[in-house]
Amino acid sequence: MPKKLHPKPHFLVAHRHRRHHFLAAWVRSPLKIGAVLPSSRGLARAMASQVDAGKPGAVIELGAGTGVVTHALLKAGITPDRLIVIERDPHLHSIMAAQFPHLHVLCADAIDLDAVLAENGITQINAIVSSLPLVSMPKPVQHGIIRQMAALIGEDGNIVQFTYSLRSPIRAQLMRQFHLHGERVKRVLANVPPAHVWVYRRGH
Repeated sequence: MPKKLHPKPHFLVAHRHRRHHFLAAWVRSPLKIGAVLPSSRGLARAMASQVDAGKPGAVIELGAGTGVVTHALLKAGITPDRLIVIERDPHLHSIMAAQFPHLHVLCADAIDLDAVLAENGITQINAIVSSLPLVSMPKPVQHGIIRQMAALIGEDGNIVQFTYSLRSPIRAQLMRQFHLHGERVKRVLANVPPAHVWVYRRGH
């Protein structure tokens, strides 16, 4: 009697598809993607846990990739109408739009964040959750994105950013310049490579 084949669990198939598409995006643009593998579910949960779902305002996700962090934010209680997902890579954007048809998934560059949010009528920000490779970005681009994020979160919002570096992904000089203070809140050793989650708020 032939051996019965058991289908692979859906989450394993989805994970492999995410890795394939993310690797393809990295090959197309390694400096803009910043990693060969997508974030782990553990890292995604660690980032999502830093967003207060009970606080009013939109949650902006930058560099959504294949949706691991997006899924974690939804599981953490962020309602679809409040989640704005931004991904600049057209192929990854099309995957995200198909995977999350009930979300606002925008194909845009974070360097245009002010204009993108204004065009979509977003005025109150709860949090900005970023998977952007800030450390490897050209300094003018990095400075421009951080300046906008710092202004958009106002006095009550926060920026959640992960990095593979042991140091803050936003340098002390830029924190002073844009009136931010930050702290490392989580270390995710199970991620490949190990990652650190930082949270930044406006100084008072």
